[in-house]
Amino acid sequence: AAAALFAAGALIVLVAVMSGRRSRLVWLRLEQAEPVAGEARAEPLRVAVARAAYPSTIGLTVLIAMSLVLKPSLAALLAGILGGIGGSAVGFALQLAAWERHRGATVLAEPGKGGRIFEAPR
Repeated sequence: AAAALFAAGALIVLVAVMSGRRSRLVWLRLEQAEPVAGEARAEPLRVAVARAAYPSTIGLTVLIAMSLVLKPSLAALLAGILGGIGGSAVGFALQLAAWERHRGATVLAEPGKGGRIFEAPR
């Protein structure tokens, strides 16, 4: 039962992400990337990872831990949702790496929702 709940949670997220309007908008924004300014600096990787993980991944992990004690079936479903988020992230990262290779550039983005997208030559 736990495996079925995990799979259901992962499938729900993957379908929502793949069919959502937001994923199409990301590629449109990438096509309109601006050249990076000379004074731009990339933030440290640990800061970027923490920014990406908070609050969704960290909050969901806390909820999974809490529900594991109270309702294990809910923990399995939430773990599937977390797995779906991870699978979506890996899929997007692979697509982005192929896009960057094709363009011969690296994509950089300002932190925060709606931040500008930049393209730096490799």
